Amino acid sequence: MEATAPHILIVDDSLSMQHLLAALLEKKGYRVSCFLSGEEALKKFHAEEFDLVLTDINLPGMSGLNLLKLIKQAKPDIEVIVITSNASSFTAIQALRFGAYDYIVKPIDDHELLYNVVGRTLEKYHLSTQNRTLIKDLSEKNCALQEALDRMTTVNKVCAAIASTLDVGEILRILVESAVEQLGATKGYLLLLDKSGTSFSMKVSVGIDQKLANSFSLAHDKGISGMVVTKKQVIRIGATFPEPVALRIFEEDVTGDLFATPGILAAPLQLNNKVVGVVSISGRINGNPFTDADDEFLTTLAAHAAIALINAGNFYRLKKTG
Repeated sequence: MEATAPHILIVDDSLSMQHLLAALLEKKGYRVSCFLSGEEALKKFHAEEFDLVLTDINLPGMSGLNLLKLIKQAKPDIEVIVITSNASSFTAIQALRFGAYDYIVKPIDDHELLYNVVGRTLEKYHLSTQNRTLIKDLSEKNCALQEALDRMTTVNKVCAAIASTLDVGEILRILVESAVEQLGATKGYLLLLDKSGTSFSMKVSVGIDQKLANSFSLAHDKGISGMVVTKKQVIRIGATFPEPVALRIFEEDVTGDLFATPGILAAPLQLNNKVVGVVSISGRINGNPFTDADDEFLTTLAAHAAIALINAGNFYRLKKTG
């Protein structure tokens, strides 16, 4: 019998009824688990996944009605079919009011009736499950779309702020502070290469001791920033990383004060296809790692900052010659 076949829980204190129901349902390819009491059945119900419950109303100890109520309280979407000896009895009507999908009157002489009721009930359950899954997927997609729209709005605002100034220091400050704030990081800084392109110095920092920032120096081919210069693309590091990356982190952050956990995100600042600096942020406040969307966000900010820097340079050159 396939493990993916619907799993039916049968509860009846009559072994002969159990055997009959099990034989008929297994003949149709269903998986069946049988119990004599509601107490035993409830333990199994909480331990395994079931698609349908068939229970006699009259059980020793816990009644079938109480079992129905407890099942519905635990998993409202699970459908229950009650078995009764009298379709017009008060308990059968109560069972329907308590959430039973349908009932079967015993003795069960018409096997096709049993198959029909079970088939309809399982179809309803599976359609409900599919609908819930679809609604959940749509909800998640809507949330993702809303997040993307919010991110785009934020990008536009930050890029407008960057483009609104011709002051180089202000451009770099907006770049770093916006990246830290919008991506929920605890630390961030911008390294710029000197004119010879051989070493980095720190120009802007957030969450880093100012003395450390002022005295910082790093060879162009060392550390995570050196990797960014070589690759000319954003580098994202999660909570765990291989030893070579750990060595690179130590090269850049000797004192352990520059990077915070979890995660590091470093993007190149390129002017005319040449890397002139690296912006790095780390330590997300919410404890989550950085994502592809965060990569794109930081890369976009760096690209707009580069355009603003080029414009600022052109402006000062014109002003000088004017």
